Amino acid sequence: MCRFFQLEQDACEFLDSLSPRQRKLVTAAVNYHSLIQPGRTLHYRIYMGEKWQYPRLTDTFTLNGSCTENDGRKPIGEFDVVSTVNARSEFSPHYFAGDEQLLDHNIRYILLTPDDATDEDVWEHAPNGSSKVKLYNELEYRWPVAFDHVRELQRSERERKSRGSVVEYQPFTIDVANSNERNHHPWVEVQPGPRVPGARKAVIVAMHWLQAGGAERWGMETIQLAKEAGFLPIVLTDSDGHQPWITDPICEGALVIPLTMPLQYRVGDAPILRALFEQFDIRGIMIHHCQWMYDNAWWVKQYFPDVKIVDSLHIVEYMFRGGFPRESVAHDEWIDLHHVISPQLEHWMEDVHHIPASKVIDAPLVGLTADSEHVQYSERKDPKVLNVAFIGRMTRQKRPDAFILVAKAIKQAAPGKFHFIMHGSGDMDTFTDGLIARYGLEDVIERRPMSIPVSRTYEDADVLLVSSVNEGITLTTIEAISAGVPVLSANVGSQETLVPPQGLLRRMTSSFIHDAKRSLEHLDSNEADRRKLWEVEKHRLETFSHKQTANSLFRQILNEWSK
Repeated sequence: MCRFFQLEQDACEFLDSLSPRQRKLVTAAVNYHSLIQPGRTLHYRIYMGEKWQYPRLTDTFTLNGSCTENDGRKPIGEFDVVSTVNARSEFSPHYFAGDEQLLDHNIRYILLTPDDATDEDVWEHAPNGSSKVKLYNELEYRWPVAFDHVRELQRSERERKSRGSVVEYQPFTIDVANSNERNHHPWVEVQPGPRVPGARKAVIVAMHWLQAGGAERWGMETIQLAKEAGFLPIVLTDSDGHQPWITDPICEGALVIPLTMPLQYRVGDAPILRALFEQFDIRGIMIHHCQWMYDNAWWVKQYFPDVKIVDSLHIVEYMFRGGFPRESVAHDEWIDLHHVISPQLEHWMEDVHHIPASKVIDAPLVGLTADSEHVQYSERKDPKVLNVAFIGRMTRQKRPDAFILVAKAIKQAAPGKFHFIMHGSGDMDTFTDGLIARYGLEDVIERRPMSIPVSRTYEDADVLLVSSVNEGITLTTIEAISAGVPVLSANVGSQETLVPPQGLLRRMTSSFIHDAKRSLEHLDSNEADRRKLWEVEKHRLETFSHKQTANSLFRQILNEWSK
């Protein structure tokens, strides 16, 4: 493990008393503060927060104690730490947030959370907000089908807007700041110093967070690929979370720093990036849905133009006029290669937003979590009962309510003939459980937590039903086909790449329920057609697999960076 600090014995004993996740979070926080305050001795106070909070590790709250000491909490441990960083440029002993200097009393207040804390704990505790939010939640719960007609109009409008022109990102540089007539104290550029002699070869893997998700699973794979190529992976995340994957074996040997916002920064300067580039021979950056890294890509290219930046894009998120693909287009000037995982995204980038084809490559995530080369058809488990699976996060994008409504419709039409499995968790867990109870479906729908291996659900399933309202190409589709299980899917994103017309269902909830019910009843009574659907999907997956895979592409990229 990389450490840029020195601990006394009592501090080591305290860290050993924490859980592995909590210990790694503290180590990450101390590494961050040691890197941007080289040679300084800081006093750390560690607090245990509530399940409904997120860790505070690197943000301005660690300076003032507003979430910890000022909130009436008592530290569970405290110790002094000496930064062992050999600074190569000037790092101010003062703490800045843009042009504002913050008081620094030489203390860092670090907030941890219990290991059983979840995102749902946080979301449930959050205030319901405006009356509009309360009304939205009530309509979604009481009349999910009728309400979806309204949402479909919103989705169509957002899809239209996602095809509109994207404004190029404008970084807040020294020149921009000093051109403001109201700025009476001109900023002076802070340039990175030369690397330390013999700096270790490294790459930055910039991720959203360290927990379950398609982009995150691929991000974790690139950490492993970087290690195999001889690099030290520097893993940065920018979104609040409990970061359960920080204990994953893949993160062993990596420098992992989950960033909590807002960070220390000065106009035209990114202290943590400056420190990392001085301490390591960074050859490239891989961006996996990390907004902070997008917004600081210009800084990297300004001082290190030879460092390559590659981003990976999974889904056009219409709610945000394109989501991360939109951010990719807005920051295209500083990105060398855009990796996309589906033909839909390739078309969106090249034909809709006119990114040169030479900068876009479609390399699917085939083989990432499943063996797509040696597949066999999965025979039906029970001729009397068809097992239908939902696998994914319980979020609005995955639309668990539509899956539940399909189960409700089928139970009414063919009681006892179908069994439904919902595997996953998320911010809609309470909503999901409430809807299941409301419709009396506890005997029809089985909930499975993420602690149960997904492979067991594929073994138990006869059909995977993808109810998502938006996707790219789901990893679950690839996994199911590879496990010998046919897929029925809402006709969204690029699902049609793998799922043929007979397996595609209309998107709107009412239409989706109608189509899914009809298709499932047909597959239940026609085993030959269930097998035929899988065979067509298997053929499409084999054809899709002829493309260069994401693993192969990134191995090639990393090998080039290592030279």
